Amino acid sequence: MKKSSGGAQRLVVGYHSCHEALVTHPNWATEVCIQEGRERELDPLIQICKKKKISFKTKGKKHFNALAEGHQGVCVSLSDRVRWDDEASGKEDSLVVFLDGITDPHNLGAILRTSWLLGVNGIFIPKNRSVDLTPVVCKVASGGAEHVPVESCHFGSQLQWFKDQGYWVHGLKENGDILLPQLKPGGKTVLVVGAEGKGMRSSTENFCDQFVSIPQVETGSSFNASVAFSLCAYEYTRHRHL
Repeated sequence: MKKSSGGAQRLVVGYHSCHEALVTHPNWATEVCIQEGRERELDPLIQICKKKKISFKTKGKKHFNALAEGHQGVCVSLSDRVRWDDEASGKEDSLVVFLDGITDPHNLGAILRTSWLLGVNGIFIPKNRSVDLTPVVCKVASGGAEHVPVESCHFGSQLQWFKDQGYWVHGLKENGDILLPQLKPGGKTVLVVGAEGKGMRSSTENFCDQFVSIPQVETGSSFNASVAFSLCAYEYTRHRHL
């Protein structure tokens, strides 16, 4: 069940994100723009373009300001994105993440960056009620978007597909069945993270085999979604490496 994410064309801004895109997927780069007057500080990217024979042009500051915040004077248009490969589901040591209603691009970007560094195999988002790979997401991910596939899908059928492949589904919830330190994840794991405040939809909860909660001293508030994910992803990765 390999899923399509819609239109492949996407825009990446920010030095580190653009650097990773040009180094990792130079054949996807359809346009590279450098802000006028910042050629010297962005020379490493210019040299990559010259080495890999990627054409680039300079444009004024207004062009970049209209694209996204934090552009750092550089943007790269890419013709494709990293895709989920069903063969990855056959790995006995696999962690897949489902984000149910994450709409803040900074949250998705931070989750992508952590996923890259902690070896998450793929991220799935619903077709609606979710942010996708916007320029801000890619900027915050600082290169993570070039390594971890983010696929939009129908949550129910995709979660059931993973369960049929032998995955155990853990849902992150305030009042879980067990605390995160007590968790001993198996080889094939799906981690479901809900939206801040609202949490997971009830239809998503029905697919979870177990609910996990993060212990905290103060009970009047909750973790940011990307922070909660990072704590869980680290714990899963620690178990995988042990």
